[in-house]
Formats: sequence, structure tokens, C-alpha cells
Amino acid sequence: GDRKMAMRAVLLVALLGVQLAGEGVAASHVLELNSTNIDEALLTGVWLVEFYAPWCGYCRRLAPVYEEVAEDLLEDFIKVARIDGSAFKAVGARFGVHGFPTIFHVNNGDIRKYSGDRSKESLVIYAVQDFAKQPLSFSPTFSPIGTLGRIFGFILEMTVRLQENYERIRLYLKLSHPWALGLVALATAVTGSILGLVFSVIFPEGDVPPQAQAAQARKRD
Repeated sequence: GDRKMAMRAVLLVALLGVQLAGEGVAASHVLELNSTNIDEALLTGVWLVEFYAPWCGYCRRLAPVYEEVAEDLLEDFIKVARIDGSAFKAVGARFGVHGFPTIFHVNNGDIRKYSGDRSKESLVIYAVQDFAKQPLSFSPTFSPIGTLGRIFGFILEMTVRLQENYERIRLYLKLSHPWALGLVALATAVTGSILGLVFSVIFPEGDVPPQAQAAQARKRD
């Protein structure tokens, strides 16, 4: 009696769950990256990576097209991913992202910024072959996912967190604004010293990065 009815109810719920799962939204082919996995992920393989923001209307319009691109590129073994640039601001800063959506092609660590239209055909052709016609957006030394890029990434991440939590930290430590700003200035000075040490190790004996060389040339002129 009651036991059979209970068993039937359980079976009905299970069947309903299977049916709903079968009618649900298909699994996305677009991978979701974040600040903890993006560096290791992009070092190997071929990727198309979009920096997006949930509130961005252009990103929302691109979403179904981007999903079709991901599905088409499966047979070419090209991974298609995205990362929330509004949530992971430090990662976006490392890649020089100033707006959304911004798309990059990454080929075993070599990074190129996509500047074509956002149609499915253009994105697929670029990901498969046309990327090779474009120069790298970053030199290997200053790549966002290289050693130096990761160091900058860590510092940027700490800076962003400090900015986002400044008031909370100030109140927790019971500091006035002048004292809190003084601590921020001290932290900035320490960060600058660390960066100077890093540069002296990476570029010994006056071997300076291209940006610094250009600045020195302008000064001499």
C-alpha cells in the first residue's frame, strides 16, 4: 500500500529529473577561466580567449556567436574560453584590456589581439589560419603569462584588492585617512623596490627593456 505508493513517487521524480535534464540547455563548449587557472592554461595549446563583462551589451550579443565558434573549432583542437574582466581586473590590466569584449588568440603562449569583426566566420578563420599573418601583441619577455607578467600580475592583484578593500582595512586597523594613505605610499615604495630588483636580475649590465630604451632615446633627443 503506502510503501508501493512511496516507491512509485520516488520513481516518478527520478524519471521527471531525467526528462528535464534531457530537455535542459546543452553544455557550453566555452570554457570559463579565472585568475588562478589562466596562466597555466594558456601556456600550451591553441586558444581563443574573450575578456567580457556580465553587464556589457556587446558581450551579450556576442555570446551565441562565440558559442558557435567554440563548437566549430572543436575539430581543429582549438579551445575557446572567456574570463570576466570586470571581476578579474588585474588579469585584464596585464593583457592591456581597456574595453569589452576583447579577444585574444594564444598559440602555445604566443599572444595576438584580435581586431576583426565579431562574426562567426571571421573568428573561425582567424583562429585557424589568419592569426599567423599578424605580429605578436607581446614580446616573449613581456608576455602577460610569462615570468615577468606573472610578477606584475601578483602586484596588480594586490593593488586592486587594496583599492577595493581600502575603507574596510582602514576601519579595521582604526587608522585615520592620512595614516592609511601613508601605509599605501609605503607599500607602493616597497613594490617599486621589488620591481627594480626584478629588472636588475632580468636585465643585467644595462640591458634594459625596449620601452625604457625608447624613453632614454627621447631624453637624449
